[in-house]
Amino acid sequence: MFATSRDILNWILGVSVLGLSFFICWSLYYVVATLRSVYKVIAQIADTAEKISNLTTMLEQKLEDGAKMMGDFGEKANDILNTLKDKLSNSGTHLMIIGEVLKRIFDFMQEKKEKMKSKKA
Repeated sequence: MFATSRDILNWILGVSVLGLSFFICWSLYYVVATLRSVYKVIAQIADTAEKISNLTTMLEQKLEDGAKMMGDFGEKANDILNTLKDKLSNSGTHLMIIGEVLKRIFDFMQEKKEKMKSKKA
């Protein structure tokens, strides 16, 4: 089978090439498997980044809507306060008259109460 040393060398070279081919194929399989896992992780990161982007866009929109609503509410509150201020300044004399009327009613009720006490006594 092995007639010369060249035959032994050819067998050794053949086995070496076969072993090297097997090692390269095995290494390529693990490289491809690793790259596939990396691709899946990158795809998940991209999905997560897109979801975060959508969330921030939604939150930004909600905050803008809330700020607009609060601005409208502030304007309405200012309008109401200005209206109240105008009404109170215009009706200041009316309030004094109403206060005087209430004071007289209260004094009248007190006098009537004292008269009732004096009649009982």
